[in-house]
Amino acid sequence: MSIITISRGSLSATEMLARKVSEKLNCRVVTREDVLRAAEKYGIKETGLGELSFIEKSPKLLDKMGDRKRQYLVCFRTALLDFAVKGDFIYHGHLAQFLMTKIPYVLRILLTAPEEFRVSTLMKESGKSREEAVAYMKLIDERRLKWSHFLYGVNWKDSSNYDVVINIERIGMTLAAEMITDAVSRSEFQPTVESSKMLRNLHLASLSEVSLRQSPRTRGSEVEIDADAESGTLYVTGECPRVGARMWEDDIRSVLSHVEGVKTIEVKKSIVGYYE
Repeated sequence: MSIITISRGSLSATEMLARKVSEKLNCRVVTREDVLRAAEKYGIKETGLGELSFIEKSPKLLDKMGDRKRQYLVCFRTALLDFAVKGDFIYHGHLAQFLMTKIPYVLRILLTAPEEFRVSTLMKESGKSREEAVAYMKLIDERRLKWSHFLYGVNWKDSSNYDVVINIERIGMTLAAEMITDAVSRSEFQPTVESSKMLRNLHLASLSEVSLRQSPRTRGSEVEIDADAESGTLYVTGECPRVGARMWEDDIRSVLSHVEGVKTIEVKKSIVGYYE
């Protein structure tokens, strides 16, 4: 099994590179749009964030959307993990590798190029003037940086967030595809028994979290969920009010009991008194 993510600035080369690697590895290419469609069953449309373009909107206007952001990320992550448990895929899009940081065998690629190369490429592809291309690229870079901070709290340009950084001007598409294919074949990026188990655990925990957020009875519950997919056990930790503590736990157990694969639910609650 191989999972590869490819991020970039404003280069359309990302899609081309994903296709080339896909042909070599005979695996599926998944885009942000694919994940958004798959996440509709988890209620991602309710957040209103899936339809927003980072180019058109600044997250500065959305600072008060904390709950909607969390809902969006939970839905998107669950759909992304749906793809992951089904097998190999290559993802290119909006920095979704930050939702798979706990999966050790994900190969994270950053595709980059000098500014002049990016400007020239954009001019050829879009017919923009040089001034328009420079302004457009500046806008993209600023907005992408703001969105990466808004959604994931990271600087997407930081090379430490990636395993391989490729300068597409020097390396070229064919060699880049060969480099990625070679890298992902190494043992460091192949799943083990333990990492495969970790993926299944993360998937079950994410399915459980999205189920809590879908239900009106538990939507506001702030809990942490760990899962053992092999035994079907969920470990739920959270704070609940002194008044209504039993109902809080019963609601959580009721909702989670309907998640496929769940057999046992262990709840560890901390009673807090400031709701009284």
